[in-house]
Amino acid sequence: MASGSTEFRKKVIFLVTAYVVVVSLLAFILIPLYMPYTLAAWFIVALGGVFALVRWLAHNTVYVCPNCGHRFRISAFRYAISPHMWEKKLLRCPKCGKRGWCRVLYAGKISSER
Repeated sequence: MASGSTEFRKKVIFLVTAYVVVVSLLAFILIPLYMPYTLAAWFIVALGGVFALVRWLAHNTVYVCPNCGHRFRISAFRYAISPHMWEKKLLRCPKCGKRGWCRVLYAGKISSER
């Protein structure tokens, strides 16, 4: 594994942990107040955090087609709905058109067309 990939994983774990802590603290503080706007505010923060995290992950990852080796990025919507495993995602390659378990790469130093 490359060092960049390890650093990316650490950053993802940190962001997910920070998100869970913030949403949990807000739930602990806001929800027991039993005011309609506090539950709505908590729900907006929780959903907004999920959308922001998915968008950031989609922007910072590149996928490699197992069939032709083409590197490509996907939209945040496709990132959210595509089946995935730890380091692979089931996607259709835009170049060869074949579906396969594409390997995930850190996009920090990789330039790829969208």
